[in-house]
Amino acid sequence: MKVSQMQYERPDFDKFLEEGEALLKRFEEARSAEIQFQCLDELDRISEHMSTMASLAQIRFSLNNNDEFYFKEKEFIDGEFPKVSLFSQKFAKAILGSKHIDGLKEMLPKVVFDQLELQVKSVNEKILPLMVEESKLTTKYGQLINNAVIEYNGEKYNIATISKFFTNSDREVRRSATMAYSDAMMKVAPELDEIYDQLVKLRTRMGRELGFENYSALGYMRMGRTCYGKEDIAKFRENVKKYIVPVVSEKKEQIRAKFGWDKVHFYDNGVYTEHEPRPEGTPEEIFEKGSRMYHELAPVTGYLFDRMRNDEAFDVLARKGKWGGGYCTTIPGYKTPFILANFNGSSHDVEVLTHEFGHALAAEYGFRQGFNQQEATMETCEVHSMSMEFLTYPWMKDFFGDRLEDYKLTHIMGGLSFIPYGTIVDYFQQTVYDNPDMTPAERNAFWAKIEHEFLPHVEFDDIPFYKEGRRWQRQMHIYESPFYYIDYCLAQFTAFQILSLSLEDWDKAYERYMKFLKQVGSKSFTELLEYAGLKTPFEEKPFIEVCDAIKKLI
Repeated sequence: MKVSQMQYERPDFDKFLEEGEALLKRFEEARSAEIQFQCLDELDRISEHMSTMASLAQIRFSLNNNDEFYFKEKEFIDGEFPKVSLFSQKFAKAILGSKHIDGLKEMLPKVVFDQLELQVKSVNEKILPLMVEESKLTTKYGQLINNAVIEYNGEKYNIATISKFFTNSDREVRRSATMAYSDAMMKVAPELDEIYDQLVKLRTRMGRELGFENYSALGYMRMGRTCYGKEDIAKFRENVKKYIVPVVSEKKEQIRAKFGWDKVHFYDNGVYTEHEPRPEGTPEEIFEKGSRMYHELAPVTGYLFDRMRNDEAFDVLARKGKWGGGYCTTIPGYKTPFILANFNGSSHDVEVLTHEFGHALAAEYGFRQGFNQQEATMETCEVHSMSMEFLTYPWMKDFFGDRLEDYKLTHIMGGLSFIPYGTIVDYFQQTVYDNPDMTPAERNAFWAKIEHEFLPHVEFDDIPFYKEGRRWQRQMHIYESPFYYIDYCLAQFTAFQILSLSLEDWDKAYERYMKFLKQVGSKSFTELLEYAGLKTPFEEKPFIEVCDAIKKLI
C-alpha cells in the first residue's frame, strides 16, 4: 500500500493498556514457557497498531512541519507514550521474574533479557511527567531549527538547502554562506541555550529520581548498552586522539598547502578537491541511478527498492517546511521502511540514499524475523547504514563520472574526519551530564576547548557562531538523543573495516556485512562483531590497522 493511502487514526492508548494488562495477567498465570511466549507474540501484535499510527504521525509531520493536525497528533502521542514505557517496564519485570524463565531463555536470545533488565531500571512512575516535558522540549528545538530562515544573496534558505554552498569550490561562497548561516543561528542561540539548559536539568532530575548520581548512567541504559560502558568509550576516545587525529591533521595540512590557504578555516574543512564532486544529473536522474545500482547489487536490494518506490516510501526532494536532514523509519503494521531525504545537488544526495537504504535493508530483515528479535541498538544500526555507503563504491562512477576519485577521497576523508567530531559530541555530553550545574557560557567554553583538542587543524576565529563554541547547538542528537552520537563513531570505525576488506574481496565484505545485518537484534554489538569476523573498536590494534589501510587509500 502507498504511504499516502495508509489511514491514520489516533491510537487508543487506554485500550492498549487495558488489553496489555489482560495479557500480563495471562502471562503471570501461564503454566508453561510456551504459553508465555504466545502472550509475548500477542503483545507484539497489539503494540503494532499503536506504533504504526505513531510512525505515520511522525512521518507526516516531518513532511510538513506546518501541518497543525499532525503537530497536535505528535504532541498527543509524545504525551501518552510514557504510560506505555511504564507498562512495558511492568511487563519486563514479569518476564524477568517468570517461574518459567529457563524455558523462555531457550526461546529468546540472551540480549533480550539484558535489554529487559535495563528497561526495568530506566523507567518508573516518578519520571513520567518529566518524560512528557522532555518530549515537548525536543519538539520545540526541532521546530526552531527546521523553521530557521537563512538569508543569502537575496534568497531565503533553510538549514538543508543552505548546506549545498558549504562545499562550493569558490572559497568566498563557502565563507559568505557559512557567515549567513552563523548570523541566523546566533539569532536563536539564546533560546537554544535555554532549551538545552532545561533539558539537562530535567534529565538530571530523571537520573536522581531513579537513584543515580546524575543522568549519565540512565542515559546509557536508555541507549540499551549492555556490552560496553563509559570506560570503554574513554579508551576509544584516547585512541581516536592518538591515531585518527594525526592522520586527519596530516591530510588537512597537505590540502592547505595545495590550495595555498593561510589556515584551514571552518568553511574549508569539507573541501578536499579543487571542485566539489557533485553527482551528475537531476535529483530524479540520481534517484533512477540509485534504482539501477540496487538492482545490480543483490536481488534483495533490488526487490526492496522497487517495493519502497511503489509504496511511495521515498521522499527525497527538499522543500520549504520539510524536516531537515535525512532519516529512515519504519511503518510496522505495513512492514514498510520509509526514507526521508533532502536532495540539494551535492554528493550528500548519494550518501543519504546509500546510508538510509542500509537502514531500510536491516528493517526488511527485522520484519522477516518477527518478535524473537529485539530491536537492534543504535551503533549496530549505524553499521548497517555506514557500511552500505562503502559497499556501493563499485557503482559510484555512474553518479560521479570522471570525478569518481575525487568523490572517494572526499567521502573517505569525510568519514575519517567525522570520527574526531563525533567523539567531541560524546565527550561534551558526558561532561555536561556529569556536571549538570555548568552554565551556558561554561558549556560553550568546554566545547571550544575540546574542539581545538580533537580538531587542531581547524580555525574558527572568523565565524561568530563557531568562535563562541556554539557548534554543538546545531547537533540535533545532543538535544533529542543524548549519548547517541558516539554510536555513529563506533559504526564508522566498523564500516572502515568493511571498506578495507571490500577493496581486497568485495564478495567477502558483503558476506560479512550481511552476516552482521541478518542477525538484526539477536546479539549485542560486540557479539555481532565477533560473529561477523570484525574487530572491536575498544582495543588499540584495530586502530593501527584501520589507519594504515586508510593511508593507502588517500
